Amino acid sequence: MIKLTVHESVEAALQKAFPKPAAAAKRALAKYISVVEAMLFEALQRGQTPEQRKLGLYSISLDQLANKGGQIGPKKIRTHAWLTANDWDIVQTVVKGTKFSGQNSQVKLTALVKIQNSLQVPLQSLSAATTDEEIDAYLSGDDVSNTALFDHLYPEYKLEWREDKLKELFDWVPVDVASLKAYVYWLETESHLIHGPKKDLALRQALTILGVAAVTKGYYLQRKKPSPFGRMYYEGTSVQNVNKELRRAMLGNCWEYDIRSSVVAWKMGYARSFMAASGLGEDLKASFPATVLYLEDKKDFMATTQHFVFQKNSPVPKDLKPKLLKQAFTAISFGARQTAKGWLDAMGNWTNPALVEILQNSDDRARFLADDTVKLFIKEQNALDEYLYALFKRFRPDLLREPYLQTDSGRPSKAKVLAYLYQHGETHVMNIVRQVAMANGRMPYDAKMAQENAEIAAAMAKLPWAAFGEGTDKGDTRAKPEIWKEAAKYKEASDKMQAEMVKLNTAAKAGNIDALKVAFGPAAASCKACHDAFRKD
Repeated sequence: MIKLTVHESVEAALQKAFPKPAAAAKRALAKYISVVEAMLFEALQRGQTPEQRKLGLYSISLDQLANKGGQIGPKKIRTHAWLTANDWDIVQTVVKGTKFSGQNSQVKLTALVKIQNSLQVPLQSLSAATTDEEIDAYLSGDDVSNTALFDHLYPEYKLEWREDKLKELFDWVPVDVASLKAYVYWLETESHLIHGPKKDLALRQALTILGVAAVTKGYYLQRKKPSPFGRMYYEGTSVQNVNKELRRAMLGNCWEYDIRSSVVAWKMGYARSFMAASGLGEDLKASFPATVLYLEDKKDFMATTQHFVFQKNSPVPKDLKPKLLKQAFTAISFGARQTAKGWLDAMGNWTNPALVEILQNSDDRARFLADDTVKLFIKEQNALDEYLYALFKRFRPDLLREPYLQTDSGRPSKAKVLAYLYQHGETHVMNIVRQVAMANGRMPYDAKMAQENAEIAAAMAKLPWAAFGEGTDKGDTRAKPEIWKEAAKYKEASDKMQAEMVKLNTAAKAGNIDALKVAFGPAAASCKACHDAFRKD
């Protein structure tokens, strides 16, 4: 938590300029300081660059500081503006941000203010600790500072919100406190490869989580920020934006799932349909050689690309090169522009194309886009993009009018449509994984989520059968001929699966984990039985 102590002369000057009402100056300055503290806290949570750490700089929005910092006097003068105009600044601008750069201003604190950061662990104290009790005392913090941190992050609790409202606003994540404390101790006393801004950011995030968990008795609250694209995001520090070591330390003994090359694999799920519609034949590798290579031998694909893109004169660190390439291919999969020309967004902020932000060195970027394999990959992805976009326009034209699927100029955005389709699909897959995890005791039972997922599964169970009617046995297909030769047997299998899905849905609605487990097995078995009998692979 950030605590600022401002020299008494500042309040005295403000009081002299605005003597009435008597407490106006004190209240105005207190509000202003609280805004500065909150903005500095957020800046540190985002992390500082080496230059910012060296010079004591913080990245904040001066516009927000001016607008949120309060007013004073009958003419409602901005407190920030008065302090600046009268040389009583507690925040001094070093580099002013602009709408064209899209960057915050770089500021430093003046001699009129002192800063205290309660989310710092003194290394010397930790090194000198000789017992677990002494270490724990340093890492746990005190009740006052932990409560102040909690109140700052979650002001809703002061308003005595109902429990259902709090669950609507936050996801409660159980924290393995012992594991997280061990991580902080290791980070401060034993880690050698993590240092500088990266270490500072990880430390601040870990101590924030520990401080909240101390108040909630073992939980960290993540403020929900749902996206119309089907994803749940969170504001501030969350399991989504901390490094993987901190995430694992925070969660402790847990299960980790990852969908490899998910966006590319998802798009390739439509490849055969695209090939049939385009008259390209049945050979998947012939139609999509680069994409198939990317999926089947990603390690070699990426290593070869890295060799040609990042030459000896590249300024990119060795350990960062694979990460940047992965980001670049993911951006391409979502329809990233190949041009280097940026643009002004609706808010007047300058925005660079994704590939420019990822591959910032122009020579590296030029070699990347000139590579024959990359060019072929881009061509294949563009073909699938156009196909998926055409399907979306045909079947969901209503959604194209939604602002979140449009460009800043109000036109439908193909890239946003693709992201919308993919993220909804990925969310559905993750929900199925959660359903399976709950049924197998790998995660706590969530009755609401189980019910929602079961309803989706029951609805989708009715969909595929219409695709295998009379005359659909022609062309390239993964379906066995038994579907059409043994139609009665196939219908029996489909009816059984749908019936089991109805039972699963009923069990989920009952809100009983034991009932869900009983129903899940037969439902999964009915799906597998149908695939085994009627699908080639």
